[in-house]
Amino acid sequence: VNGADEAVITLDIRTGYDNPEYRSACRTTVEQAVAKGFESVKQDHIADYKRLFDRVDISLGSGEADQKPTDARWKAKKEGATDPGLDALFFQYGRYLLIASSRENSPLPSNLQGVWNDNLACNMGWACDYHLDINIEQNYWLSNIANLHECNAPLFRYISFLAEHGARMTRDIYGSPGWAANTIVNAWGYTAPASTYWGLFPAAGAWIASHLWTHYQYTNDRDFLGKTAYPILKSAAMFFLDYMTELPGTDYLVTGPSISPENSFRYSGAEYTLSMMPTCDRVLVYETCMSCIRASEILGVDADFRQSLEEAVKRLPPFKIGKDGALQEWLEDFEEAQPNHRHTTHLLALYPFSQISPAHTPELAEAARKTIEKRLNAPGWEDVEWSRANMVNFYARLKDPQEAYSNCAGLLGAFTRENLLTVSPGGIAGAPWDIFIIDGNGAGTSGMAEMLLQNHEGYIEFLPALPEQWKTGYFKGLCVKGGAETDAEWKNGKIARMAVRATADGIFAVKLPQNNRPVKIFLNGKRQESTVRSEDMITLTMKKGDVWEVKIP
Repeated sequence: VNGADEAVITLDIRTGYDNPEYRSACRTTVEQAVAKGFESVKQDHIADYKRLFDRVDISLGSGEADQKPTDARWKAKKEGATDPGLDALFFQYGRYLLIASSRENSPLPSNLQGVWNDNLACNMGWACDYHLDINIEQNYWLSNIANLHECNAPLFRYISFLAEHGARMTRDIYGSPGWAANTIVNAWGYTAPASTYWGLFPAAGAWIASHLWTHYQYTNDRDFLGKTAYPILKSAAMFFLDYMTELPGTDYLVTGPSISPENSFRYSGAEYTLSMMPTCDRVLVYETCMSCIRASEILGVDADFRQSLEEAVKRLPPFKIGKDGALQEWLEDFEEAQPNHRHTTHLLALYPFSQISPAHTPELAEAARKTIEKRLNAPGWEDVEWSRANMVNFYARLKDPQEAYSNCAGLLGAFTRENLLTVSPGGIAGAPWDIFIIDGNGAGTSGMAEMLLQNHEGYIEFLPALPEQWKTGYFKGLCVKGGAETDAEWKNGKIARMAVRATADGIFAVKLPQNNRPVKIFLNGKRQESTVRSEDMITLTMKKGDVWEVKIP
């Protein structure tokens, strides 16, 4: 281009995947964009993404760094600076990346790189694919709590697609009904085990399918539960019922052979990966069965099948604490072959699920903490973007604000680059160089949300893991299970206002902040004098559209 100070290039990029008319679609889109002009296209884009993005607003504090460019703030963060404004920017950036990579009309869900490729990732054997042993799940942990329910749509279509192909796989390989998928899947329906070392993980399909139940919990969308979620979850449960066998000498039902991704153990002087029912399988079987039990009760269907699931759940082995005080990763108290391993899949029970919690299972929660400490302090810990983001979520669930913040700061300082995209460092999992992987952005955002809001214990708790670095701030629009959006404001580490807006009819329990009395309670703007309280808990019966608010002078 000569003699110009501006050039506008209009392009549309598509493939033939599930779209035989992609060539004509490209031409049509470019012609329409050129006819509208750059400014009009830009404004359409802004309006489109803001429809989702503006549902949540957040401030974690302010400072002089707010006036500096992002790359300068990022450099200071790497050197140990405290910058709550950058933390909030990273949170919203995670939401933006999911919006940009997973929309209602996306042909596929967000993969290891979202929808981007830096020309380094494509040189890896695992690049741009779908790993179901942590990564794709992490991409979507933020979707519901961060008020981006619609971004789940391509994931749910993909899970339906996997269930169809996985049913053929389980029939051919296992001779079982139902469906399953292993560690690696792809756009063409591959669901079989790719390797006994890291790829034989038949509970992986159930893990990604758990997002269906979580989505229902947040939205109370009964139609979605009956038509989409329950049939897929039921099929996954059918596979487990057939796949499990009785452990000799016990009444326990166990899966196997399977792995605890992608770890190994020592037995009789040798290193192995395959075993019967690693702890992660126990977590996922329980979660699948319980979600099916609850869904069948809600829908009023399959009473006999529900009973078979209830009987199976009673026969699952319990969680065990090893001789070192940590949560066992395997059914037996094996010696870890790689104590510095990046995967901690047995801690799924702590997050994203809630089978272990400080309130309900304090001994197991302490064992989970011991597991975390052992990994973090092991020589040569395989510290990568997604494992560091995991730690933010884990410590938030353990109600440890400073450790959660420390790991959040470590994620931003060590595993992002100037553009705030997270990277997996060279030297791990065969990578010769740093490679952009989006899961750290998604899981980091979900971890920050967990620090500010939790309701997995059966009640809503505001600021459960608020660090001193975020002592003053607010958020608006974060979601909770049961169908509601929430707001909170706090000063000097204490709640000043909290609100719940019902997006569906329901009953909500809210934990009142301690050491913050008296409180003023409002429902739809009217002062309430007679609210039920029990041990600093308020129970709310709300209709869709109701707004409940507490102000603390």
